[in-house]
Amino acid sequence: MAYNPNNPIWHVLYCVTQKPELTKSEWIDPNWMRDKRLIILMNFINKQEEAGDMNYVELRSRLDLAHPDLLSLDEWELIINGNLMDIKQFGSWVKALRRSYYRDQMKAAAKAYADNPSESNLDTMMQTAQDSMSNDGDVNETTMAELAQDMDKRLDTHRDDGIKTYAPINTAFGGGLMPGRLITVGARPGVGKSAFAINLILKALEKQPKISVDLFSLEMTNAQNYNRLISSYLGLEGRLMISPDTSLSNKQKSDVRTAGTILSGYDLRLWDRVTTLQQIEKVIRQRTASAKGQYLAVVDYLGLITVPRQSDRRLQIEQITRELKVLTNELNIPILLLSQLSRNIEQRQSQRPMLSDLRESGSIEQDSNAVGFLYNEDRSQAHEKIRSVIFSIQKNREGELTDINMTFDAEHMRFGVAYG
Repeated sequence: MAYNPNNPIWHVLYCVTQKPELTKSEWIDPNWMRDKRLIILMNFINKQEEAGDMNYVELRSRLDLAHPDLLSLDEWELIINGNLMDIKQFGSWVKALRRSYYRDQMKAAAKAYADNPSESNLDTMMQTAQDSMSNDGDVNETTMAELAQDMDKRLDTHRDDGIKTYAPINTAFGGGLMPGRLITVGARPGVGKSAFAINLILKALEKQPKISVDLFSLEMTNAQNYNRLISSYLGLEGRLMISPDTSLSNKQKSDVRTAGTILSGYDLRLWDRVTTLQQIEKVIRQRTASAKGQYLAVVDYLGLITVPRQSDRRLQIEQITRELKVLTNELNIPILLLSQLSRNIEQRQSQRPMLSDLRESGSIEQDSNAVGFLYNEDRSQAHEKIRSVIFSIQKNREGELTDINMTFDAEHMRFGVAYG
């Protein structure tokens, strides 16, 4: 790479080679360096964080052992030909480097779309724009005085922010599905996690009619989910909704039309063609901004969300859970995320799931505020019309760990709380 004294790359490299511990205060993506060899250098420096503080000589020694002849003496001269003032302005140089990188990425993506306006190029351009915004680096701090003022108000005024569903779930989560929380619900196929989500939505709408809800279903069509909503709402057998013209009586048809009118009055939207993380985030942002009251997003399910330009599935899962968690904090909303559990459960004597059964990545547990599992209390009931199902909350940062006994009427798509 040709030397340009105005290029922030050289200023940042000077800082991190003179004081490698600076990488502890500012994250630097190696890709921001553009040049393949400089990317290797920056990646190496990032990985030295756990080795403790070291000076330039120690850094060179370690690098030469790991990557002999990576840079020429002339190139090293360019890097160390910096100014001590750069170190004091390190944060500003990192910000300039980050913005320069994403500006060039946006230019390239926009040009690719202008040359070939395909859906793929459009997704790439929009994803690049989103990456640019999420990595802008500007942070709005909340002062201690502001936090103290907020607490002072809370001491005298009860604030009921949680979205209410079933009473035991409300209690376990400290007042319902609370803002700023990512709640993951895991289950094996066939246990009823999608039906559980439908029931939570209907309960939420029943108790808070002004709420705005989005259901992102990557497994079923909007028509199939609408059938489930009607079936659960009215207590109709799900099979009757497949051919309602011939299966339903006149009275049932009238009930279905009435239920449709009631459901149409809610701000509930179904999405079956929004499949990428970037598309889901876009809808959530738009809907949250337009919501007149509380907002809830339900994603069914994690394993079917795609992340363009990321081929490693484990890294995809990590990005999905991390960005959804950040979104709950930024927009102050709850997101309910469904996840499929590992089939290892089937090989154990105990049917009770564990946190380690979350598939593909530990980031699901790490990023979630709460994790609950649905499982059949008795395996022999797996094909019964009415099953005993346990909703086991095994992670709950803001509440208790508990098992909630429920019933699942599979034919009528209805969950209920088992009292007594």
